[in-house]
Amino acid sequence: MKKLNYYSLLASVMLAVIVFASCKSSNKQSAETSRIGEIPEAVQYIVGIEKYDSVIDYSQAENWLDVPTAMVKDGVLDATAADGLKTVDVFYIYPTVTGFRPETEVCEMTDTMMISGAQMVRRTQTAVFDESCNVFMPIYRQISMPKPGSDYRAIIDYISRFDATDALDYYLTKLNQGRPFILAGHSQGASVLIALLENYMTKHPEALNRMVAAYPIGFAVTKDWLAKTGLKFAEGATDTGVIVSWNTEGLSNLKEKNMTLAPGGISINPINWKRDDTYANVKENIGSLTVEGKLVAPGIADARVDTARGSVVVTTADAKLYAIPADGAQMFGPESYHMHDYGFFFNNIKQNVADRIKAFVEKQE
Repeated sequence: MKKLNYYSLLASVMLAVIVFASCKSSNKQSAETSRIGEIPEAVQYIVGIEKYDSVIDYSQAENWLDVPTAMVKDGVLDATAADGLKTVDVFYIYPTVTGFRPETEVCEMTDTMMISGAQMVRRTQTAVFDESCNVFMPIYRQISMPKPGSDYRAIIDYISRFDATDALDYYLTKLNQGRPFILAGHSQGASVLIALLENYMTKHPEALNRMVAAYPIGFAVTKDWLAKTGLKFAEGATDTGVIVSWNTEGLSNLKEKNMTLAPGGISINPINWKRDDTYANVKENIGSLTVEGKLVAPGIADARVDTARGSVVVTTADAKLYAIPADGAQMFGPESYHMHDYGFFFNNIKQNVADRIKAFVEKQE
């Protein structure tokens, strides 16, 4: 039997048109008054918005993909009982793993494809934080892939009000216990995180002061958004309290439409941690994940920031192996490396997380 190619599996999870099994819900019901409010026009075509009227009980361990095991007591989270934790947390929001479906829809908490895809992400993306952080990874009712041409930012700004906000608020008020923390995500998770940074974190400065950094990787952070929120983008490898983000693509993608980009978007080079177009040779990449999931060093990807487009350009990866599958080309472009925003730079990200934490701790001393 051939070894499972987990990146191919992730591609099928993200981009296949599927019919999935309906599952029972374990959600706590909300009060009679609807909390979904007036549904914006951009969101109205999405099936199942009414699901957000049921509130997820994030005190229950079953509603987290991962939390420190010491906190789980009889299926309930007990932050005061946690022993042996690291000094820093990461709160991670997973990307779209539910693929294209006949209708764009809000998934159930127990959607089998969402859970299995998120578990794979836990192993291949969130793992960059394992050595430095306690991992808090909530399950949230994401939407399946939107229709091409949708106002994705408006959609995410709306849906982020519900599960993601509830999970972040529960984490910060009940689980974090005053530790420094990192916020991170990818793709849909990154866009949700960007909305949370604007709509939640800026309104909670006491928590924002403990944020080592935010890594909303795989969705554009723009100059206009930074000006509006007052948040700062990273300038180097060790500044803290900043936004760290990039979007990865190949040379042939540079004139193509890519839904992860936006006018005024910014990327930082995830090898040399520079904002300008200084080239980082593949030999400077200290470790990448191959399509088979093997960690190789030096890595397989070089990196250069295209400052006009706001993306990170990779020229050394084999597009036949790593570019997004054809079904996604209409939205991401034919040589998008979106699925490898983490994997191409796996060890560099791991090292950067440790470096930013060290810099944050030294500032507090």
